[in-house]
Amino acid sequence: MHRSRGLACSQKMSWVAILFCVFAFAFELGPTGVDTKSVEQQELPNCDHVSSFFSSINVTIQPANKNQGNVCGGSCCDNQVESQLEAKATKNFERLVKHHTRSQRGHWEQTADMYRDYLLQLSHQSENKTLNLFSTVYQKMSPLSRDPIKELYGTIRNHLTSTSHSDDLELVTDKFFRDLFPVAYHHMVVHADKDVDFHKDYKNCLTHTYDELKPFGTIPQTLSSSLVASVSAASVLLRVLREGAEVLNKLDDLGTENLQPSCKAALLKMNYCATCKGRNHNHAKPCAGLCKNVMRGCLMQYIGVLNQYWYTFTEAILPLINTVRSADGIESEIKALDAKLSNAIMHAMENGPQLELKVKKACGMPSLMHTDALAGAYEATAPNALMQHNKWILAPNNEMLQFEMTIDKNKDLFMQLSSTLCDDEEYHNKNEDCWTGTHYGDYTHDTAPTMSQKYNPEVPYSSSSEQSLQDSRLRLLIDTLINLKNAATKAISSIAFKNDPEKMLADMAEGSGDHYREDYDSHEDDEYAENGSGSGDGQGEVRVEVDSSNITPTTDKPSNSNRISTSSILLTYSVVLLAVLFGSSSH
Repeated sequence: MHRSRGLACSQKMSWVAILFCVFAFAFELGPTGVDTKSVEQQELPNCDHVSSFFSSINVTIQPANKNQGNVCGGSCCDNQVESQLEAKATKNFERLVKHHTRSQRGHWEQTADMYRDYLLQLSHQSENKTLNLFSTVYQKMSPLSRDPIKELYGTIRNHLTSTSHSDDLELVTDKFFRDLFPVAYHHMVVHADKDVDFHKDYKNCLTHTYDELKPFGTIPQTLSSSLVASVSAASVLLRVLREGAEVLNKLDDLGTENLQPSCKAALLKMNYCATCKGRNHNHAKPCAGLCKNVMRGCLMQYIGVLNQYWYTFTEAILPLINTVRSADGIESEIKALDAKLSNAIMHAMENGPQLELKVKKACGMPSLMHTDALAGAYEATAPNALMQHNKWILAPNNEMLQFEMTIDKNKDLFMQLSSTLCDDEEYHNKNEDCWTGTHYGDYTHDTAPTMSQKYNPEVPYSSSSEQSLQDSRLRLLIDTLINLKNAATKAISSIAFKNDPEKMLADMAEGSGDHYREDYDSHEDDEYAENGSGSGDGQGEVRVEVDSSNITPTTDKPSNSNRISTSSILLTYSVVLLAVLFGSSSH
């Protein structure tokens, strides 16, 4: 029919006849330039060739069903079938989200275990070096200093592996030097024989006058402050890594019961409505823009409320990792611990004469007693009995850098999931010649901005975020992320300014807390204000910083709604021809 009209119009005829042909051709194509009759034929297929697909997902259909479903309106699915398909689409959505969050959880768990094991091995190596130092350089002190050294290192490891610390590291460090003082004074200052020991009462006097005598100068206080800060920061890092992974783990406990009907219907339209209308499931893939809009709308209702809290949490972890692994961090602290302990003893030896005068004034002349109880201990601590380590264990620099890059890339984890989920081969990678949710063609809607679900054309905005907060499990996860973020921030401050209180005061005066970037979009800020609220922690809203340098430019093509259809072009030409016709006739 098209060909016959084209031939007729191509013959010589009047201007009026030409216009008639143009209008008739444009009307037949319809408003999108597609043959309307062929579209109708596409929307009314035979259901036999899609029944095998429905059978593969355990859904039975009645071909050419007169009772079409309310959502898809396809002849292959009634309301009962649509209900089954909607449940499957919702379950698949939940499964895909949990699959990707579990993958992220694996990175956190592996990094936490790997860095903890490295620090534990490093501490054992440092402990052996310290014991070896005492058994060679301070051999007379070695038997009586062995247990205090082991207690000190054991407390360090306990702080790295346990969430509840039975021993206060600062108190243990102070106790170490108090217990070391009588031993060091006896063998390194007084130089008494190894088979002679101080009387118990004299030892007690030395211990009680330790603060007044200050035998090791300021080294114990400096070492304690530095050690406590670095170990505490590392302990916080390991804790937030473990509990960050646990937050992702607990997402498995969340079901999709909070999803709104608008989301479930959108998932049905995207995944199964094409097949309900008789189209091959593998050929009628959902358009890229449709997938992103549906996924973003449903994610906002599901776990999207966590996004802003996850963002600020991971923002705090990155500088914490750098702080813990800096020159003032735990790795350097543990490696230098044997040297610092040696410096304390050397200080007492160098100031021996003055220290003896102070001790005699406070405790009188040394009271000595012979003992052979330590004879076997000297043999047990001989240098050959201790492990020798000339080189430190290799640090996991590459692994930690890779983890930093991973979490920096996934700070917007829950919103980035929309793009990740749509990268699947089940979905089309363009917006042309694909399933639009209602028909096969071009997807003409704009892709909704990540945090602007008010303008989502597929999943209309609702108060789902506020409603989802009614789930106590979500509120608990939000509180956890807030607490972890605060712990990380506090740990950074404690180690960064541990030896420079003036710098800390100056920094606080300048207000060097959280700076909001100037390129933060105010519209998205309003969105956060509406979608996220505090959860009883007394802090109110948590503002999210968005770094424009980390935002991936949108690759979606311009909206097809701006394209000029074939019929519109023909109508324009018709108007021009009419103007020419009437203009020439008037002359």
